[in-house]
Amino acid sequence: MILAVACVLSVLVAAAAVVFAPRRAQAQLLPVDAGREHGFARQRRVPGRVLYLGAAAAVVAACGLLAWTVDGGTSGPPALPGETVLVIDLSGSITTQGDLMIARTLDGFHDYPPDRRAAVVYFSSSAALASPPSSPAADLSGLSRFFAPTTSRMRGPWAGSFDGGTVISRAIALATRVLKNAQARHGRVILLSDLQDNPKDLPRLHDQLALLQQAGAQFELLPLPPTRGSPISLAQLSAPYRAVFGDHIILLKPFLVAGTNGRPVTNTAILHARYPTVALLLALILAASALFVSYFPRLAWRLG
Repeated sequence: MILAVACVLSVLVAAAAVVFAPRRAQAQLLPVDAGREHGFARQRRVPGRVLYLGAAAAVVAACGLLAWTVDGGTSGPPALPGETVLVIDLSGSITTQGDLMIARTLDGFHDYPPDRRAAVVYFSSSAALASPPSSPAADLSGLSRFFAPTTSRMRGPWAGSFDGGTVISRAIALATRVLKNAQARHGRVILLSDLQDNPKDLPRLHDQLALLQQAGAQFELLPLPPTRGSPISLAQLSAPYRAVFGDHIILLKPFLVAGTNGRPVTNTAILHARYPTVALLLALILAASALFVSYFPRLAWRLG
C-alpha cells in the first residue's frame, strides 16, 4: 500500500509539473550571455539538447521499469490457496483462548468466492468429517459460533462424538483421504491444535505426515494456546511436523489461514511489487526526471 501511494504521488507531482511548467518557463531568467558569439552558442547547443533528450528518455525508461516491477493492475481476484481441509482439535486440553482462535480462523472465510471449497475435520482420539469438501469455503464462517465461550464449554453438537483424548494421526489420515477422494489439486491441510498428542501416537503420526507429503499436499500448522502449566515448548511439540514439511509451516495469526492477510477478498490489494525497493527508487527517479524536463526545458536545451 505504501509503495502504491508513493508511485501515485510521484506521478501526480510529475503531471502537475508538466501542466504548470510552461508559464514558469516563460518567466524564467536563464543564465545565457546575450553577447556571446552566434557560432559559439550554436556549438554549445548540441550537448544541451542531448542532456534534455536524455532526461526525457529517463522519464520514459523509468515509467517502463516501474510498470515492470509492479505486478498486477487488473481487477481480478487475488491468488488464494488451493482446496483446504481444516483439521480442528476438540480434545479436552483446548483452552478458551484456543476456542477463540478457532472461531476467528473460521470467520476469516466469510468473504471467500462461492466457487472455492473447503472441508472440516474434527478430532480428539477419533476423527470425523464435519463439513464435506464440496461445501463452499464461505460457509466455514457459520461454524464459528460453535466455538463461542458459552457454546464451546458444552462442546457444541459434538458432546456424544468425541472424548477428551488426542490422537492426531487419525485426523491427518482422514484429511489425506478427503483430498484424495476429492481429487484436489494443490490441496492443503491446516492443523489447529495445541499439539498435546498421545506419545504413543508419534510413530504413526510421522507416517501419516509422510503420506500427506507424498500426496503433494501443503501442510500448515496453527498452534493453539497450550494448557496452563504445560512444560513442553512449541519447538518440541511442532518438531514432528517440521521434520517432514520444514520450519515454515507455523502460522502465528488466525487470519493467515484464509490467505488474504486478514482483509476481505474484495478488498485485497491488487498491486503487488516484485521488487519493492527498486520500484520505490524508480518512482523517485521518475518524479525527479519529470521535474527536470518540465521545469527547466529552456535551461536544459541551451545549457552551457
